[in-house]
Amino acid sequence: MDKEKILEMSRKENKNKDIADLETEKKASANAIMIGSIFAGILWFWQVFTNNGTNDSILAIIMVMCAVIHYSKYASLKTKKYLFCAICWTFSSVVFTLSTIIGFYN
Repeated sequence: MDKEKILEMSRKENKNKDIADLETEKKASANAIMIGSIFAGILWFWQVFTNNGTNDSILAIIMVMCAVIHYSKYASLKTKKYLFCAICWTFSSVVFTLSTIIGFYN
């Protein structure tokens, strides 16, 4: 296979995006999740320390994001630690979602 065919296949596979664009999108997504999680955690702690109760829905959202990340890693890498983490994050998100729903009715 010559160089031009390889480049053409790569362009089709990456939808005419170069490697730098793909890496930038990946880093931006990871940063967005990290900053969003930190911000949500700060809001949650703020509510706890100002005696306004807790907003467990914020934690449920963070945990769902973490679960999706770990399920995606498991799907790609087939490493059991990612599956274990994904299951733990899923369980935690269910617990906090139920806590939020129960809190609405109390």
